[in-house]
Order: sequence, then structure tokens, then C-alpha cells
Amino acid sequence: MPSDKVLIEVGLNENQDRRANRHVPYTAAELAAEAKRCCDAGASIVHYHGRRAAAGDPALSNPSITLAAQRAITETTPVVAYPSYGSEIRVLDYYDLGTPAPERYQHIVELAANGVRLEVVPVDLGAFDSNARWDAGRLVPSTGLLMNTGTDQQWILAFCRRYGLQPHFTAFDTQHLVNLRNLIAWGWTGSAPLMVKLFLAGASATPAMLLFQRDRMHELFPDAELLWMPLVYGSDQFPLSALALALGGHVRIGIGDHHYRERGEPTNAELVERIVIVARAIGRDPAGPDDARALMGLRRLGEETTR
Repeated sequence: MPSDKVLIEVGLNENQDRRANRHVPYTAAELAAEAKRCCDAGASIVHYHGRRAAAGDPALSNPSITLAAQRAITETTPVVAYPSYGSEIRVLDYYDLGTPAPERYQHIVELAANGVRLEVVPVDLGAFDSNARWDAGRLVPSTGLLMNTGTDQQWILAFCRRYGLQPHFTAFDTQHLVNLRNLIAWGWTGSAPLMVKLFLAGASATPAMLLFQRDRMHELFPDAELLWMPLVYGSDQFPLSALALALGGHVRIGIGDHHYRERGEPTNAELVERIVIVARAIGRDPAGPDDARALMGLRRLGEETTR
């Protein structure tokens, strides 16, 4: 039975450039203000990249930028906020490879060590971008491979257990869901509800593909408490968001994932307002931050955390 409450997550900026949408936030102050507007509109989760404003800057995980951004967001709004990860190394002078988890998550380690409010951590369930990536809404050739190996996953999940953080998993194909099944079987994922994002980009962002991945997920985890949403990258998120809402899933929206020039370059908050209308039309209200924490099995703000 679908939950009446829907989690709305916002991809605030990702790698998006202001040449694609003039409202993309960069600085800590901009991210915090954007997070508050999204919260007021009905969002309960925000995700961001701690990056510089320079066009084409590949840095996704600058520790000082991330520390300032996370602190500003969490001091401004009660939403659940979490940063991206990511650092790459040039190999043999011609291709890029994702670095091991202890390096890629260094900025997240610093957030935890500095006592900044952090509740969830992203965990990719495998590798992607082996020959192509999205750049300002276009599919372009890639020389990189963003790796997340079993060793990386074990390290990340141990880190989550150490600091009382909840992993949020992203699957780029159905084999990644098998990887998640193994992590569950080994007892590494914890006992909280599983938060799973089904990544769909470009030509794969179709209703048939979402249904296929959703059905495979339920086949693999028939007894698990699942919170899932499509993460649509590089195209309009509304069609699959509406389908997910009807199926009892949750939604991820944001100009970081798609520029929406075809919709007049809206702000993140305007996208949230529009998806709230869609959700309410089918009988589902947006979960506020407290409702979201209850759904995800997180402590309410102000409750003591044991580390």
C-alpha cells in the first residue's frame, strides 16, 4: 500500500552550469537559501555538490566548500541534507578513474569529525560512465569510470555504522540491485528502511525501464522495507516522477539533474511546487522534514545521537 506521505528530494546543483540554467546555486549561502526555499515548497531532502562556480570545474568534493555548505544548510533549514562524493585520478595520461572510498569520502569524513549535522551518506552500488557522461544536458564521450567496488562499499558502510549515518543507495542497473542484495545478506546495510534510487538517464529514462527496475527490486527484496525513487538525469523528471508517485514510490527533482530550459529555466523551489501539485492530485502529501525522518528511520532533530 503506498504511503500517503511522499519524500521529495532535490538535486540542487550537481555538475550543472549556469549557462544551462541561470538559477543554479554554487556558494554555501546560495545553497542554504535554495534549500530553505525548497523546504518551504515541500521538499524534505536536499543533495548538492560542494563545488566552485567556475564553469567546467570537476571538483565535486572540496572539503572546505562542503563543510561551509553543509553547515549553512543545516543551520538554515531542518531538511535532511547530504553532499555528493567524488574525486578522480588520471591514469596513464589518458583516462580518469574514481579514487578509493577513503579518498573520495574525505570531505564527508570531515563533516562527521567536525560535528556538522549529517544524517545520510550516498552509496553507489557499482561503476558507471564507462564510455559516456552527461554534460549540460548532452551525452558526450567519457574517458572516465566512476568506480565503487565491494571494498569501497564495505568501507563506506562501516563508516556509516561508526557515525550512526544512514546509507542511501543508487543503482545504475539491475546488477547493482544484486550487489545490494549481497550487502544485505552480509548484514552490512543496517536495520533501517532501505533507501534506493533507480538511476535512469537519456534513452533509458522510460516507464518500461522504471517498471523493470522496480519489479526486479521487489523480486530481490520481497521482505525488505523499501523507500525508492527514480533519479532521472539529463531529461524531464516529471513523467517518471508521476509514475513513481502512483506506484507508491518517492521523487527526486532538481535543476542539478536537468536544466529545464524547455520549461523556462525554473528554480528548484518552483519544480518542488509543481511536483507537490502532481502528488496531491493522486492523494499524496509531501512529507515534512520530521515526517521524512520518521519514514526513513532517522532520529528527530534534537534527539541524542550515540556514536
